[in-house]
Parts: sequence; structure tokens; C-alpha cells
Amino acid sequence: MEILKQDKRPLYLKIKEHIENLIDQEIYEAGDKLPSETAFAKELDVSRASLREALRVLEKEGKIIKSQGVGTFVSKPIPRFKRGIEELFSVSDTIKNEGFTPGTKALEVKKEKVDKKLALKMNIKEDQEILKLQRVRTADDKPVVFCIDYLNTNLFPIAVDDDFNHSLFDLLENKYKLKIKYAVTEIIPVTAKEKLMQKLDVKKDTPILLLEQMHYDEQERLFLYSKNYFRSDQFQFKVLRSR
Repeated sequence: MEILKQDKRPLYLKIKEHIENLIDQEIYEAGDKLPSETAFAKELDVSRASLREALRVLEKEGKIIKSQGVGTFVSKPIPRFKRGIEELFSVSDTIKNEGFTPGTKALEVKKEKVDKKLALKMNIKEDQEILKLQRVRTADDKPVVFCIDYLNTNLFPIAVDDDFNHSLFDLLENKYKLKIKYAVTEIIPVTAKEKLMQKLDVKKDTPILLLEQMHYDEQERLFLYSKNYFRSDQFQFKVLRSR
């Protein structure tokens, strides 16, 4: 490995940059296994300690993945989804627009009676029966959003056996002819605990963006209350502000 003498940076940073160049030049492509530390250090003509530190930083940045007892691999590109928060979008459409295939995992659908807190949120009577939908939305089979939806079944006859594997908006608009007019949204930063760790395949305390939304139809009726947990390494939201 050629290292310019005038480059006064720590050696591990120069090794890191060199490995990044190898990846950028597709000498090592996404999913490829890197040589063992011993072989790689010999190939680059550097110490194993310096190489190990460079690999540690690359792993922290998500550019490589270490698998205990298996080896070190070049990470696959992480999908990044950017949307204006002023847009009322479906998760399915967002994923499709970026060239990925949307999917659904861990689908749970049931009818249940609301408690006092949820009744106040949805402006309905306590103990009224609603439909609760939980599912993980995926992009090319990678979990990106965990969705919890509460639907007021008094307003339309949505059923437990409906197809919830695709866009909920499409189902409501096409099958039930329900026109979604707007949503009131609150963005809440949270961190992943046990349930979100399992649903979104993230580590403890990973930053998550929670979009808590109240959806209204053309008659100004609140028909859907949703809590969508977006992986912050996958989604970015922007707001158009004017003066």
C-alpha cells in the first residue's frame, strides 16, 4: 500500500481510506468477504494492530460487517428514503419510489376494545371495538418501519381477514372508497428497546423516529390513529418552511 510520506495522519486512518477506495473501485463488492486479518495485513504491508483499528472504524460506520467465527464482509448499500413531512405518503409508495420492493412481516391483526387513553386519542367511547393492526414493513426484505394502526371500524366495515400485506391507504381507498383528506402528525425521537430491537433488527438504544398520526377523511372524521417507528438510518424527513 502506497502511503504518502507527507501524510501525517494516524496510520489506521490511511489504511481505512485505502480499504474504502478498494470498495469504491469494486475490488471488494457488497457482500464480499475480506481477507483474514493476518492475510490482509500482509497484503497491505501494515501491522495487524493498525489494520484492526481501521476495521473497527469501518464497522462502526456501517461499511463492513463482522460475523463472529465467519469473517468480515463488505456491507450491502443501506436504502435511504427521503420524504417531505408535508406529504401524506404510504410506506409502500415510498419504498417503491426508491427502487426497492416493499413487503410485510410479523403481521398481527385483531379486534379489541379500546381503553380510556386510546378512546380519548381517537375521540370514541371507551370499550368501543376497533381493529388493531401491527406489522413490519420491509424494503427488499430488510425491516425499515414498524407500524401500529388503530382503525375505527364503526366508520367502515374493515375486516380481520382483509389483505394487510400491502398498502393500507390503497386498501382503504380502493376497497372501502374512503378518501383520506389529511393527517395531523407529531414526530417523536425515541430509542429502541426490547420490542423495537426485535421488530426492526437494531441494537439497544438505536435512534428511532416515531411518527404519531391522526388521519381524517373528507367528512373530517378521525378514522385511523397510527404509530409508525422508522429506522433513522433508513429514513430522513424534511419540512418546507416559508416566511
